Amino acid sequence: MNFLRFLFSGRFLKHFLIAIGITVILIWITLQGLSWYTKHDDYIVVPDFRGRYLQEVAGNPEFRNYQFSVIDSIFDADKPQGSVLTQDPFPGAKVKKNRMVYLTITSMVAEKTPMPDLRDLTLRQAQTMVEAAGLKLGKILYIPSFDADAVQNQYFEGQPVKPGTMISKGSVITVSVGMGAKGNEEQPDTLRSEEP
Repeated sequence: MNFLRFLFSGRFLKHFLIAIGITVILIWITLQGLSWYTKHDDYIVVPDFRGRYLQEVAGNPEFRNYQFSVIDSIFDADKPQGSVLTQDPFPGAKVKKNRMVYLTITSMVAEKTPMPDLRDLTLRQAQTMVEAAGLKLGKILYIPSFDADAVQNQYFEGQPVKPGTMISKGSVITVSVGMGAKGNEEQPDTLRSEEP
């Protein structure tokens, strides 16, 4: 009975309210301190590094508020070697200063791939195999042959290339293709070239 009377006494309520007030003030001070320590509202926007060279990005004073780490390199014959392909965080992301930006760049050294055997394939089949190997079909030389539309030989840098020879991805392959009996009769001593 005395305990209940104490709980509802003015003295207890006064001290209880003072304790709640002190607790609220301490929580507010803690949150403000964390916000200041973590620099909650102090952020920078990540620029778009894609397409730039790694040396240009890492050595540029304009990007001194970032740290860079190359996590992967991928060969892409259509992109300049050493240029940035992807980045994390993405362009436009809001980050703190000295944030690590993870980059994937194009490989400085081209991957090698075995030369496929294109001989006796149709031109369409040969083109599919060339592209599947990461190569490019260059000139098509039409030569007299009874085998119409069939690949007679394959060339790399002007020289015949054997199947299985390791060459750089993205290399251009030239093929000679038969014109068939009709072409053989009409142009027995000539070669015609055609760009794909």
